[in-house]
Amino acid sequence: MANTYMHLVRPTVAAPAAPAAASPADVLIHNLALFLILEIVSKQILEQNTRIIGTLLGVRSDDGSKVEIRDAFMVPCQETGDAISIEEHKHKALYSLYKKAHPKESVLGWFDCAGQIDASTGLIHDFYLKGADRAYPFPAIYLNVKYLNGDSIEFPTLTTYIGAALGKPGRVQKIGWKTVTTNTLYIFSPIPHTVGASTISEKLALGTILQTLTLKENSVQLHAEQLLTVSREIKTVQAHIDAVLAAIGSASHTDADIDMLRSLSNSLLNRPTILSDLDALKHHFQAHNQDIIMIEYLTRAVKEQIELSVRLSAEAEKKLA
Repeated sequence: MANTYMHLVRPTVAAPAAPAAASPADVLIHNLALFLILEIVSKQILEQNTRIIGTLLGVRSDDGSKVEIRDAFMVPCQETGDAISIEEHKHKALYSLYKKAHPKESVLGWFDCAGQIDASTGLIHDFYLKGADRAYPFPAIYLNVKYLNGDSIEFPTLTTYIGAALGKPGRVQKIGWKTVTTNTLYIFSPIPHTVGASTISEKLALGTILQTLTLKENSVQLHAEQLLTVSREIKTVQAHIDAVLAAIGSASHTDADIDMLRSLSNSLLNRPTILSDLDALKHHFQAHNQDIIMIEYLTRAVKEQIELSVRLSAEAEKKLA
């Protein structure tokens, strides 16, 4: 009886159908690349039953252990049952244009937003693993972006994988003068990744956004404290009004109560008439604000005039000296 065997290869070991290179130990996803990937995979909502994939671009360290994903672009594909057709000419054209602007960067792998790893995943990974315009001679990175739970949208979950060949090498085919080994069975193992900024512009932009959010949070907290103070003051006034109304309701014909009622009546009759005129109150408030602004303007003008006078005097003394 003929001997049968299965050849298993761990992701950290070079596979027969894969290049003999060390597996990446650290994957950094730049923020700009992540935003672009999320924009691409979000099209799956508009294009139902269509698999959305794309190419990951960036740089590797000399030993291939560290990977930086800096950019990405979408690659059209058609999935029919267990077969998938990738528009290779689109991938080559877009990568050629990108390579002209970024000569030091190369293809790192691919991404999609599939809910699970299936047979098509191995086919796509095999496409990105072999070829001069692919991840060769390094292992291809597979980035899965999961943001759909049925028909509902959730916070995106990122998972990075490295694939290794599973099983013995497949059959060898000759296409023209090329010899191709077809092996599309892979085992995918998760590898760690981080999301962050590396360029100065990204760090400045994120710092500005964070500072703006902090200022907004402090402003909201300050407004909340002010509203609480106003609420406490209103409750105090209401309590005083309730006490006055209770005193008026229980007033007798004694001299003390009559004096209290006479005092309240005089206070109400002598109140400023402006309190009942909203237009007059608004006019006085705006005039008061304009006065304050004018005072601040004059104060700054005088301060700048003094500083300018001091500088001129200093320059004159230097010239005399």
